[in-house]
Amino acid sequence: METYAATDDEAVRGKTLNLITHVQVEPAHESDANALLPAISATREIGLAPKEILADSLYGGDENCQKAEESGVKILAPTMGVKEESDLCLSAFETSEKGQIVSCPQGHAPKAVKKKKTRHTAVFDSSFCNGCSNQEQCPVKSGKRNHYLHYTEKDLRLANRRAYEQTDEFKDRYRWRSGVEAAMSEYDRRTGVKQLRVRGFNAVRFCATLKATGVNLMRAVAVWIALNPETNRRKSGNSGLNHTFLIVKERFLRKWRHLKTRFRFRPPLMSICFK
Repeated sequence: METYAATDDEAVRGKTLNLITHVQVEPAHESDANALLPAISATREIGLAPKEILADSLYGGDENCQKAEESGVKILAPTMGVKEESDLCLSAFETSEKGQIVSCPQGHAPKAVKKKKTRHTAVFDSSFCNGCSNQEQCPVKSGKRNHYLHYTEKDLRLANRRAYEQTDEFKDRYRWRSGVEAAMSEYDRRTGVKQLRVRGFNAVRFCATLKATGVNLMRAVAVWIALNPETNRRKSGNSGLNHTFLIVKERFLRKWRHLKTRFRFRPPLMSICFK
């Protein structure tokens, strides 16, 4: 989980600190969809709980969105599945705050509305529905005496979300999610998190968390330099030499650690004496 700056101004982005706020390592058989709510709880415990999360469709299930909203977090994610463009969506019907159908897309009000637990039923007069031009695409189906529309509260929520996904507002808000791909690339490129030299779940989690902390530190230094250009300019004379020294040092230490590992477990030589 990472914070972001919702602006196209490069100057502002360079002076805004974006941090990795949560890292979680899970087994391969665990679904990523189950990782969202624990991540929100973990960030809340350290005082970094988000107000809004831009997530992939896998994280944006209805259950996740509902539970996150109960805790004060808005999930912005595309819905799973593809709706056929020729079909009328449930969101085309006018609904009340309680989720009951007020009128159909043609403006006809239902004869009656019923609710049983989370399931709703809207009853329409067949005289209107039989002559409707949208009859083939409409989700209202013919019954014995009338035409009926059956739906659940979850169906209505998903329909409203799919309708919102087609708006320019959603596209403008959701476009910032792609920035996390660059963050993952930086995370791997700078720290080598995909090639850890440890085994065991706890050790891998520990290393992954430390490497994310290192990325945060490097980002904090970059923002500090952007906010203090005068201080950085006075120290720039030795920056090239220091950078070269650090590169040589890291390469030397890497070779040294490799040699130590190679010869540390070398078995003792055995001598055979003949008498």
